[in-house]
Amino acid sequence: MAQALLIGFYLNLETKIIYMKLRFIGTILSILMLVVACNDGDITGKETAHVNFKLVDHPVSYDAVLIDLVGLEYRLEMEDYEVETEVEIEVEGEEDDRVLGDGHEDDDEDEDEGEWITVDIEPQVYDILQLQNGAEALLAESEIEAGELKEIRLILGDNSKVVVDGDTIDLKVPSGSSSGLKIKVDAEIEAGEFYDVVIDFVASKSIVRTGNGKYLLKPVIRVKLVQDDDPYGSISGLISPSDLAVMVHAINAEEDTASTQPEEDGSYLINLLLPGSYTVVVEPEDDSGFSDVTIENVMVKEEEITELETVSFE
Repeated sequence: MAQALLIGFYLNLETKIIYMKLRFIGTILSILMLVVACNDGDITGKETAHVNFKLVDHPVSYDAVLIDLVGLEYRLEMEDYEVETEVEIEVEGEEDDRVLGDGHEDDDEDEDEGEWITVDIEPQVYDILQLQNGAEALLAESEIEAGELKEIRLILGDNSKVVVDGDTIDLKVPSGSSSGLKIKVDAEIEAGEFYDVVIDFVASKSIVRTGNGKYLLKPVIRVKLVQDDDPYGSISGLISPSDLAVMVHAINAEEDTASTQPEEDGSYLINLLLPGSYTVVVEPEDDSGFSDVTIENVMVKEEEITELETVSFE
C-alpha cells in the first residue's frame, strides 16, 4: 500500500513538472509572436515621410545664372548630442538672409556629429533665373526617416557661370565643389506626411562682382519646409508693356520680401506667401525713366491666388 502511494506521488509530481514546462514554453512563444506582430511590415522599426527637394530662385538683373549642382545630402538629428550653430536660412516663413560665405564655417565643429545621407540626384546645370513665377526644379524625391531634419548640403561642380550682357563669365564658388554648401533647417519631419523642401537661391544677394571684373558666388539661400496643408497663398498680375524690365516685390508687415521677374508676356506669380496684408512694389530698371508703382493692402488668403489689375507704364 505504501509503495503504491509513493509511486502515485512521483507520477503526480512528474506530471506537474511537465505541465509547468509546457506553460513556460507557451509563455515564451506568446511573447515571440507578439514581437513579430508589432514589427509586421516594418522590419527596421523606422517610420518615414515623403520629401520632395525643389530648387527655386529670387530674381536678379543678369541674363542667366547657371548653377552646377552635382550632389545633395541631408543630416538627421542624433539622439546623443545637440549641435548649436548660427541660423543661415528662412524656415517656415521666418527670413534670415545671411551670406553663407564658402559654406564651411562650422565644418570642424559638427562634420562628424551625425550621419550625412546622400540623396540620389541627376547632376545638372540649372539656370536659376528660369525658376520663378511658380516654376521650380524637382531635384529629388526621397523617403526620410521621421525626426528632426538638421541640415541639407548642396555640392556644386566647376561649371557655374553668370551671363552678363551676352557674355558668359565663370562664377567662382569658394570651396563649393569640395564639401558643399551647408544650410540649416532644424525642422521636424513627421512619419507618414508629405513635404517639399524648397531651396531658394537669392541670386540678387548671392553674386558679388569684384573690382577686377570677376564674379563670385557668396550664396544667400532660404529654405522653406512646406507641408501639403500649410496655409500659403499667392499674388499674380500683369505688367504692360511686357518687354519692360521690372522687379515685382511682395512685402508683408514683418518686412519679409518675396520677389519675381515677369515672364515674356508680362505675367507674374509670387507664391508661398503666408496669409495677411502685403504691399506690392513694381520696380522698373533705373534707366527706364519710370518710377516705382506701389499697391497697398493686398490681401493674401490661404490656398487662393490674389489677382491684381494690370500695372501699365506709359
